Amino acid sequence: MDGLTIVYTCLVLLVARLFSKWYFDPLRHIPAVGGPSIPLLSYFAAAKFARCPDGVLQEGYKKHHGSAFKVALPNRWLVVIAGLEAVEDIRRRPDSDLSISAGSNEQFQRELILGSDLHEIRWHVDVIKTTFTQDLPTSLPELLDELPSAVQGNIPCADEWTTLNVQSAVINMVAQVSNRAFGGLPLSRCRAYLDLAIRFTVSRMKNANVVKIMPRVLRPIAVRLLDKTRSALLEGTTYIEPIIRTRRAKMNRFGNDWRDRPNDLLQLYMEEATERRNTSDQTVAERLFLTNFASIHTSSMSLTNALQDLAAFPEHIAALRAEVEEVVTSEGWTKAAVDNMWKVDSFLRESQRLHTVARFALSRIALKDLTLIDGTFIPKGTFIAIATSPPHRDCRYYQSAEVFDPFRFSRTREETGLSAAQAFTHTSAKWLAFGHGKHACPGRFFAADELKALVAYIVVTYDIKAEDTDDASSRPATSPASGGKDTANTSGKIMVRKRKSDSAASN
Repeated sequence: MDGLTIVYTCLVLLVARLFSKWYFDPLRHIPAVGGPSIPLLSYFAAAKFARCPDGVLQEGYKKHHGSAFKVALPNRWLVVIAGLEAVEDIRRRPDSDLSISAGSNEQFQRELILGSDLHEIRWHVDVIKTTFTQDLPTSLPELLDELPSAVQGNIPCADEWTTLNVQSAVINMVAQVSNRAFGGLPLSRCRAYLDLAIRFTVSRMKNANVVKIMPRVLRPIAVRLLDKTRSALLEGTTYIEPIIRTRRAKMNRFGNDWRDRPNDLLQLYMEEATERRNTSDQTVAERLFLTNFASIHTSSMSLTNALQDLAAFPEHIAALRAEVEEVVTSEGWTKAAVDNMWKVDSFLRESQRLHTVARFALSRIALKDLTLIDGTFIPKGTFIAIATSPPHRDCRYYQSAEVFDPFRFSRTREETGLSAAQAFTHTSAKWLAFGHGKHACPGRFFAADELKALVAYIVVTYDIKAEDTDDASSRPATSPASGGKDTANTSGKIMVRKRKSDSAASN
């Protein structure tokens, strides 16, 4: 057999192997969007999705509404569910059918990067969902007290217009304000700790995106060689553990008579750990530091988008200011005041509607073979999710869906009196910014209060406009990012200055 024959034979075998892989692919019956599903050629589809994810998802949503389609990721296919009934079908499925834990692990590589204990033992999430959320009326004043330091420490309060890199300022503000509610003073003003928390948040997203595209056999090696997230987590605990020891001593000394008991998330974690008896102080510290990831990443992206929308549409600032000043004059800077900021709430919801932080919601891994409500067969091991942006821009659900209308939700609240369904924190099959169902974001009520408070303080303290460029009227576009996340324009800039007219609300 000569060399040419060997080459031809190898090519035939390769083609046969690829054809067999395609023909027997358990997802072959699900239509691909963005490119062909043929082996090797599917990498072109993955490249297209990386370049233009929203366009691909919008195309699939229009073509296959009420059913399912698939998009190519670098390492696998993702089955995307489209349509209200299909979303509700996914929401109702038990964890034994569709696992959110496995889906989150696939997306963020939690078990490899953080270790099995932090991936599997999630009692801190229950604390956030229950006690921390219930205590917001009494704990929020601490967060509100942090606003002047956090905002004015990161946004220049000068008389002349100053160019501001929005994302850089915002991520520092969110880290400081969040940690006032998480661990109190002086932790929230420890610059080294906040920098570490920010670095941990940013690196964890980047590292997860790198690790998950590698072959599974190489992922543990990649984590050991490339990832510094675990070391940052351990370093972060060194700032928290001394606080825990001090508090633990007072808890033992005063018990229920401790009058100055801190009203923050760390204290709730400590009390939960005490009830569990076998939970160490290091474990408590790790969970508090880990809480920074969800809070800093999602809230900073949301606030960055909101400030860019304020700069692009400054004609709406006056209405926001008027509302903030009215409720603060009546209620002070309190939880009640924040709850009554309907226009601020609507503004943030509309900003999220058009610039969703998470590209996908309800990400799940199928733990068994399933048949969806539309008849689509989902084999065991399939990664499925709901695309968030297409329903948010669907004219069947939102009038003039492509138009930024900041008060569309507050108008509906005023007209119908149905306030809960229009609130920023409300979830539904057509509003997925915080997910939907029993696994919706557990910290969304805190996040909403934090974002509303920050926007409220900023609009009564500063004048804002778009950057002075040849295209100053345009809003900085969000950036595509892998891992199912949209990213606010990290280089986007706006102009700020100290508000020309005085306001009692900002004092």
